[in-house]
Amino acid sequence: MIALPNVQDNSFVLTLFMPFKIFEAIKTREQVLEFFTKTFPDSIELIGREEIVNTFLSLKPLPLVTVKCQPYHVGDNCVIMGDAAHAMVPFYGQGMNCGFEDCLVFDQFMGKFDNDFGKTPFDLYRFS
Repeated sequence: MIALPNVQDNSFVLTLFMPFKIFEAIKTREQVLEFFTKTFPDSIELIGREEIVNTFLSLKPLPLVTVKCQPYHVGDNCVIMGDAAHAMVPFYGQGMNCGFEDCLVFDQFMGKFDNDFGKTPFDLYRFS
């Protein structure tokens, strides 16, 4: 469970991550309160019992999605990097850090081939 700050009204947006089978097993008000009492006891006082129960039972869990493209290049004309090549959930700067790593790896490819993009497709394909 994480809480992300909402600067517009100084509230928090709470997100709960767990396997779908756990969400599916919790069906009643009592099960919700039992789960939060055991797993996140401090959240009950902060959020409130009614808010926890009503929100948990009314919202459907959604999957975390990662998008991967392949190939990452079009011949010797274009290469995509960062979220254009592999979008992921926006937590902890993961997408940004992957984008920075893409730039570093691409720079290594370009250095290996004397900045001649036309010589890189095979290695770019292997990188894909």
